[in-house]
Amino acid sequence: MNDKTYMEDKIMERKFYGITTVSERGQIVIPQEARFELNLSPGEKLLVMKEGNFPGLILIKADQITEMLSSITKNLAEMERLLVRIQKEEQNIEDNRSK
Repeated sequence: MNDKTYMEDKIMERKFYGITTVSERGQIVIPQEARFELNLSPGEKLLVMKEGNFPGLILIKADQITEMLSSITKNLAEMERLLVRIQKEEQNIEDNRSK
């Protein structure tokens, strides 16, 4: 798999489950497909987070946070290696042009 395909695959790991409405009491309904795919059960604890300045929320199963952070760390390391390799390739191309 080439680097472009790898990054596209990482982006495609996100999934849209639908739209929900906030009730007067601040409650939302998580779409059935999401509850099924993520194995969410009544009473399950979810972390409610915000990402940067984006006006939205992220829900994460509380018992999965360590695994999620490990995955993020791994992906960041892979992206860093990719960036270093791209920078070296660009430098090689520039060096060859100036010869």
